[in-house]
Amino acid sequence: MNQDQRDKLATALIDEAYTCSERGDMDDARTLLRQSVAVRFRKEIEQIIKGDFVLLNIFVDMQHDKDLDKRTLARGLIHVLIEDERFLKIYKPKFEVVDDKEEN
Repeated sequence: MNQDQRDKLATALIDEAYTCSERGDMDDARTLLRQSVAVRFRKEIEQIIKGDFVLLNIFVDMQHDKDLDKRTLARGLIHVLIEDERFLKIYKPKFEVVDDKEEN
């Protein structure tokens, strides 16, 4: 699959995530968003897994951006990374999985 095809697939997944969100199906919307990020940013994800700390720091910093779209994208990418076994072998001492639910 070339980059143009991946971009089209990522766009279709984002559109479907938006539709799910409007229906109130937030779990499916999150899953589709993460799939979209995994498809669209496959190259960047591979670079981070191979040890590109600079690129990882860019996405970590984007999680706190004022732009909601950038924050959502960065958080989706971090979730994709945390679910990857190769990433966890390298970075597990630095990251840990926390449930999406807020603690009371």
